[in-house]
Amino acid sequence: MRKLWGVLVFSLVAACVPGQLPPAEAKSALGFTARPGEARSLGVQDPVVEAERLFRPGPDRRAVALARAGRNAIGVGVREFPGEERSEPIAWVTEDEGRSVREIVLPQDRPGRWSPTAVAAEGDQVLVAGSLGGDVRVWASGDAGATWTVSPVLVWGSDLWFSTVLRTGGEWLLAGGSAAGALVVTGTPGVWVTASLGDGRILGGTVDKAGKPVLFGDRVEWNQARTSNRSCLVVWVADGGWQRGELGCPADRLVAAVTLDDGRVMLKGERDLWIRPS
Repeated sequence: MRKLWGVLVFSLVAACVPGQLPPAEAKSALGFTARPGEARSLGVQDPVVEAERLFRPGPDRRAVALARAGRNAIGVGVREFPGEERSEPIAWVTEDEGRSVREIVLPQDRPGRWSPTAVAAEGDQVLVAGSLGGDVRVWASGDAGATWTVSPVLVWGSDLWFSTVLRTGGEWLLAGGSAAGALVVTGTPGVWVTASLGDGRILGGTVDKAGKPVLFGDRVEWNQARTSNRSCLVVWVADGGWQRGELGCPADRLVAAVTLDDGRVMLKGERDLWIRPS
């Protein structure tokens, strides 16, 4: 099974909690077949837990994501300064084929509470995304995490955040959301194109056998009086433009997207499973 370490389920920023609306059944969409109740027997490694195991962050440090770049494992996280209005973005990079770990403070072009949220790699190319209110930054490395640069991503919006970084079609894809809904940014540092994907937010993703991104997330569904709500699951597939599918409103959330060795794409929930053939 090929696991994409750039996957990050951004549950810490959950903006909606199901209210009194009852859950609904899982649904199939965009070639994904729902398999209710089949996820519990299938384990998917949590990259944050793996980063903590590998790098053992010290005091006031927390890991948020993990990627593999060449022979190196690269964890990203944040160092907090209690009582101060700032934080430092940090990378941990294995060296000597994993026998040692180096902690690197990622460069900053202005002070603030910067916190990386997602990372991905292809070969020695690495990209980390982070945001601070309406500002977005990416940190890039071309030598498997040895050196880094920082640059802005010009995205208009408020409450911007990114849960996912993927490498696809020779460029990077950043996915997440804003106050206006689901958001995707594609390109390379300094040259970015933004696309709105409508209602909801993107929580994770993978790249299928053909190299096309598959993203998952959720949206809020309200009752007619708008007094209670529930969370409904959404999938987006890049195939001649972005296509959107609704996966129903089950009680459990999606936690990971994985491309299997045989090319099938799997969306794993806490209880249910969705599989799309290669």
